[in-house]
Amino acid sequence: MSLSGALSVALSGLQTSSSVAQLISGNISNTQTPGYTDKTANLSSISYGPSMGGVQVSGYSRANDSVLAATLNSATSSASYLNTQNGYMGQVQSILGSSSNPPALTDNLTKFQSAWMQFATSPNSTTVQQTVISAAQNLSSTVSTIGTQLSSLQTQTQSDLGSSVQQLNTDLSQIQSLNGQIGTALSSGQPAVDLQDQRDTLVNDVAGLVGVQTMPRPNGTVALYTPGGVLLLDGAPQTFSVSGSSVLSSTGVDVTSQLTGGKIQAQTDFLSTTNTSGNGVGVVTKLQSQLQNFANMFVSTAVGGFSNTYSGTTNAAQGLFTASAAGNGLPDLSTFTVNANILNGSLAVNSSSATAVGNTFTSTGMAVNAATNTLSNTFSATGLTISNQTYGGIATAILSGTQQAASAIKSSSATATTQQSYYQQSLSNETAVNTDTELVNLTNWQNAYAASAHVITTIDNMFKILENVI
Repeated sequence: MSLSGALSVALSGLQTSSSVAQLISGNISNTQTPGYTDKTANLSSISYGPSMGGVQVSGYSRANDSVLAATLNSATSSASYLNTQNGYMGQVQSILGSSSNPPALTDNLTKFQSAWMQFATSPNSTTVQQTVISAAQNLSSTVSTIGTQLSSLQTQTQSDLGSSVQQLNTDLSQIQSLNGQIGTALSSGQPAVDLQDQRDTLVNDVAGLVGVQTMPRPNGTVALYTPGGVLLLDGAPQTFSVSGSSVLSSTGVDVTSQLTGGKIQAQTDFLSTTNTSGNGVGVVTKLQSQLQNFANMFVSTAVGGFSNTYSGTTNAAQGLFTASAAGNGLPDLSTFTVNANILNGSLAVNSSSATAVGNTFTSTGMAVNAATNTLSNTFSATGLTISNQTYGGIATAILSGTQQAASAIKSSSATATTQQSYYQQSLSNETAVNTDTELVNLTNWQNAYAASAHVITTIDNMFKILENVI
């Protein structure tokens, strides 16, 4: 090999060693960067005629495992769905106080019943009568407050749904932009590995909002669809919108039922108005219906113990509790309260009603058929149908049903989170930077750089000797 050929090889080695060392340094400095994958340089030989050549960096690759990445995205969707459900159910439990001992609803119901038992033994005591009224106020206030807070949670969830859909639109728009940049880079021979990392991170963000499947295209771009076949992005992205508790596509089609997995499904499920048995589905609708039917057992004229045994000086029959009618004809929970005429003293609690009320508390046939306004031994509301239960049994069933659903979701959420972490770690083990390996590689390439530099120095000295000789 001629000195010129040797110099060509040494110079290419020097340049390549420098480029690879910079790449390795970038790997090491990004060890803790989320979504960053290990990058390697692709080397190829170069030739400048019969006697000159060397080596060059012809491109860059990144550590990747498409199967694990898809599995992680699926696990992320499941974990996000259940974690979101768990968060809302935690708020519901807080509103109901179902994790307290005893919960406010059953506690105030028990105290209300006890006040009537005292009233039956001391019918002429104004103090005991006031205890009955006070206990009634506490009970109605509890039911009314729960109803109001459930309505507020419903409004909050609708706002959360709007934010989630907006985030989905933003992520899809950014993925579209990255698709364009990646396609341009690859077609012009420029590196695209960092852009691909950014895109993978965004796809995983989308998976947290809705289930997603990735389909690679020949030009290096990707298309995204939901497992149900809804187009998210293929070239241009969909632009989703919210109408009530439904999600609409760019063309205004309701795609709510097809957006499975992720935070968005958890939110639309929570807001659902359909009567389904799934945990975390239609939660507010179910509870509002159950509490409305429960309140109706105190307000309805079919229940003689509460509706017509309280009289004033004119003996005008009026109920202890009042409530405005909601759109479905049942009591509006926010207006469920003690009769204002009893509170202001215009009406007095009739002592002769104590026996009737006592029988009401212990009867298992005081549920009200809302359609016919007649008594029934079957309490029927959205998400709950039980028979032969007292007031206390019905209140307990309302609370325990929600608590059981919340416990099941919490357990599933913990399992899903563990699975997501497992797949995240598995993917990281396959694609993340190994600092120890990179430090060894960096040392080797630094030595290669030094060797190439030494060769160049030697050749330079040889040229100087030849020059002096000539």
